[in-house]
Amino acid sequence: MDRESELQRLEKFVEKILTRFTALKAEKSQLEQDVYERDLLIEELRETIASKVTERNEISERVNKIVDQIEDWELNLEEGEVVIVDESLETSEMSEQDFHAIEEESAAGLDEEERRIQHDLFSMTGSKK
Repeated sequence: MDRESELQRLEKFVEKILTRFTALKAEKSQLEQDVYERDLLIEELRETIASKVTERNEISERVNKIVDQIEDWELNLEEGEVVIVDESLETSEMSEQDFHAIEEESAAGLDEEERRIQHDLFSMTGSKK
């Protein structure tokens, strides 16, 4: 009987080990799935960051161009240049209709956003008569 009780103890011990092994295997599988999902999320976030960096660089370039244009415009004003659109009219003497005509002429080759910006600029200038 000693041997039989020892065999029973050994069987219970092996059963306990196999149960624990099965549970650990399932836990490992779940953890691997979690790691895979996190890897996908990390990759998605990296792509988003790269996209945002590219977008930020494009915006920065556009803003720098605008700033350069404004600086050039200010420099021209400081140098005392007078912009003459018509031989008889200086910029400061233009009517609202003249500004709209110039605006339409210059907007002919521009996209919608540039037209809107130019319209806003001409509208601001025209209203300061």
